[in-house]
Amino acid sequence: MDEQRLSQSTSHSAARQSGGPHFDPRNMPAEPAVVSHEVRTGYFWKRPADFMLSGLALVALAPLFLVISLLIKLTSPGPVFFRQQRLGLNERPFSIFKFRSMRAGSDKTGAQFTSANDARVTGIGKLIRKTSLDELPQLINIFRGEMSLIGPRPYIGFELENATPDERRKRASVRPGVSGLAQVSGRSSLSQQAVIDYDLQYVEQCSLKFDIQILIQTIRKVIRCEGTN
Repeated sequence: MDEQRLSQSTSHSAARQSGGPHFDPRNMPAEPAVVSHEVRTGYFWKRPADFMLSGLALVALAPLFLVISLLIKLTSPGPVFFRQQRLGLNERPFSIFKFRSMRAGSDKTGAQFTSANDARVTGIGKLIRKTSLDELPQLINIFRGEMSLIGPRPYIGFELENATPDERRKRASVRPGVSGLAQVSGRSSLSQQAVIDYDLQYVEQCSLKFDIQILIQTIRKVIRCEGTN
């Protein structure tokens, strides 16, 4: 992918501050339903491709799922999976799946951003976060049609507080993704407004070619363990 395209400067200012209230879909009403970007553009290949690829990946990676699950259970008490409410297509809330990387009950104080050397992260949690293996259970979300392989990351409610209604409508017109333009353009080093700007850029430019380019960049960054906490 053209590196200049991936590092395109954003047009907004105002960096986000860490922290925020616990997500409650009732307190973050979605804008009126909009027609999916996939329908508007004839982007019909995306959902069938996501369904087939996620299904194959879940079968192929079953042994890895088992190993990670055992390591989590043996090293800290609590469930294997972490579930959290996020906003999906047209801002419909859904439960996102991740391998649990923090101590059980860490989310009871409310949703908040994580940082390097976060005391809540377990020993095995540091490894799976560094290698992005904690994201693998989102293949289940893709298979169920709640997410896509590539797209804007699914937001927690408080992350959209400064977004305009038009920005929210536009970015919610595509399914959220496991990886996306923002993730290969800076990820955790970006301000929240910069992430939104990259999401909007993706919606404007999304295509099969663009998704493949982002996927290649994602694989490179995962191998190099770039942009993770």
